[in-house]
Amino acid sequence: MKIDLHVHTSELSMCGQLKAEEIARIYKDAGYDAIAITNHFNLDTAQHFERHGISDYIGHYRRGFDLAREEGEKVGLRVFFGYEIRFTENINDYLVFGMPDELADDYKALFSMRAKDFSALANERGFLFYQAHPFRNGMTVCNPTILFGIEVHNGHPGHDSRNDIANSWAEKYGLHKISGSDCHFESGAAKAGIITRQDVRSTEELTEILRTDDYDII
Repeated sequence: MKIDLHVHTSELSMCGQLKAEEIARIYKDAGYDAIAITNHFNLDTAQHFERHGISDYIGHYRRGFDLAREEGEKVGLRVFFGYEIRFTENINDYLVFGMPDELADDYKALFSMRAKDFSALANERGFLFYQAHPFRNGMTVCNPTILFGIEVHNGHPGHDSRNDIANSWAEKYGLHKISGSDCHFESGAAKAGIITRQDVRSTEELTEILRTDDYDII
């Protein structure tokens, strides 16, 4: 299966320009079998929606995913669930897969955590914690021991993510590698991802395949 692991929709990511129904059509037409919706999950975004009268941010976040999943079902594209989380300690972004719902419910507590403490929580609860585009301008390079992996190929055409450095870093420190388009607009869609050797039917199955590196990088 061909899967993009880093996709944003305009319903939940303030910088996203494509609605869920547009995303589903674009990726289906591009020959992808599935995408992971990894909308921005951070304090700034939560406060933005609160200012616009949406007090239940986590409920809104999940409904945004449900909309993408429903659109995917209409066109024959599987849609999986993830987060692009940012903590208040800096502007780093992290892709998270398999995080239990009850942890996300207390999202303000999550946002105030340090990355190393979140990493300990991920190890304890068994979900996956990757740094997105770790060598893009403005990012702080993490101690590699706190990460499950990093995004070694980020396809966003508006940024230099220095993917070659990210790949070398992953090789040096034995980090698990992932790839995603970081799609926010149509010209940035369907630029990256993974190809799995088996059928992936759920977010849980995707998480396990990522855990075992049973895929090839696009």
